[in-house]
Amino acid sequence: MLLAAVNVAADVARSAARATDGKVYMVSLEQRDEMPAAKGEIAEVEEENIDIRNGWGPKEILVEDGKVTGIVFKKCTQVKDADGRFNPQYDEDDTMTLPCTDVLMAIGQSAEWGDLLKGSKVELNRNGTAKADKITFQTAEPDIFVGGDIYHGARFAIDAIAEGKLGMYSLNRYVHPGQSLTIGRDLREFIELDRDDISIPLNSFDTADRQTPGMKPGDPLATFSDLREPLTEEQIKKEAGRCLGCGATTVDLNQCVGCGLCTTRCEFDAIHLSRDIPEASNMVVAEDMYGAIGPYAAKRAIKIVKRELKEKFARK
Repeated sequence: MLLAAVNVAADVARSAARATDGKVYMVSLEQRDEMPAAKGEIAEVEEENIDIRNGWGPKEILVEDGKVTGIVFKKCTQVKDADGRFNPQYDEDDTMTLPCTDVLMAIGQSAEWGDLLKGSKVELNRNGTAKADKITFQTAEPDIFVGGDIYHGARFAIDAIAEGKLGMYSLNRYVHPGQSLTIGRDLREFIELDRDDISIPLNSFDTADRQTPGMKPGDPLATFSDLREPLTEEQIKKEAGRCLGCGATTVDLNQCVGCGLCTTRCEFDAIHLSRDIPEASNMVVAEDMYGAIGPYAAKRAIKIVKRELKEKFARK
């Protein structure tokens, strides 16, 4: 028997099914459409005849002669409150008893700071995560930065990796006095294409679903090896096309070099480049470099001399 329902719980349930000849149950507080697990994970759980029970929370583990014999569940009527916070509510009179010999719990994680923040100004949320600026990841204690699960709770590992990189930028600026933590930062504000409110035909852009890998022959319950095949070359191309055509767009002005290649690749002619400072984008070959910068250098030299003479006479 397994409690909870996330991707990790699905892995635990499938491992349990391979380690026993008995029935495996997977029980979660959330309803099927609320379960924090990928659809593919749930599909694989069901394909391996694991019984998923939604909307139940543990009430009592039954023990006889020092051994587990079953577990009593109570109906979960609410997982989150009106503010979206985890606050499960139950109907204590509506119960379900499932017989079992083993109980595996995959119930997530929580923050445990101990005395680490003692004497600091770091503020915490109700769930124990640290409050921080969403751009700089700086807490109320100026020299403490956070990211990943301890900042926003459990998410994908790639989120923590990305925030670690962004936090590094903040740390680097912080230890160099006089540098702003916010100037030139990517605000990560993405504008997603609303495909339900466009004037172009729906079939004019890629609407392919996520590609599904093939399966090797064999009984999945007879092995811990992954029976999924790699994507074919054609599937990889389609998957890459989905990524490039997701509709989420952003331009990092610190990285855009104005090459203009994007304007030639956009099938809808939606990207255009304009020169805010035309004279700063004139291109010359190396052989003509001195001829191009010479007049400007001479003009600057004259201005410098005039300023120095003016300051000299002012002192007299």
